[in-house]
Amino acid sequence: MMNKEDVRRDALKARRSLSAEQVEKLSARIQNVLMVLPEFLKAGVVASYAAKRDEVQTGRIMRSVLSSGKTLLVPRTDPHSLSLRFCEIRSLDQLAPGYLGILEPPLTSKAVPLSECQLVVVPVVAWDYAGQRVGYGKGYFDRELRSRGRAAAVGLAFETQHRDRLPATPSDVPLDIIVTERRIIRFGGASGD
Repeated sequence: MMNKEDVRRDALKARRSLSAEQVEKLSARIQNVLMVLPEFLKAGVVASYAAKRDEVQTGRIMRSVLSSGKTLLVPRTDPHSLSLRFCEIRSLDQLAPGYLGILEPPLTSKAVPLSECQLVVVPVVAWDYAGQRVGYGKGYFDRELRSRGRAAAVGLAFETQHRDRLPATPSDVPLDIIVTERRIIRFGGASGD
């Protein structure tokens, strides 16, 4: 089995091989599927990452949350403490490039504990059938997901990011659901009831 760094490098290479048009087309399909999941429809508070160029895009999801009157939380990175603060925004116009150029809420945004969410949309570099994910290697999302309470952790990924089995450590927090352009896989922690 490859180590996490090799898996990360391999999965990022596969993801980056997709053209901008493919990323947009597949992302639209993935976002449309997520937005009809029972977990999304019932959620009053949704946390979502703001996607980088080659990640599964999240703009449609965030606009849907805002237009439906739900509360939208977007992470703000604190690289000194290696933590994320999920902050409420009321418009995508509030987002501006922050850490590593990723769109983030302003410093003045109200931080909300993830335990108040019902759904957390999680970025994925690689995923497997056990619900394990590999991220970018700093553990930001894993640390925060521990405090999510009963919120469903939903990873968005392209099929090219799938690996048969990922190395896992005790600090890794598995996903409840993965949504790709071809399927929805539930891993046991989340229910659509």
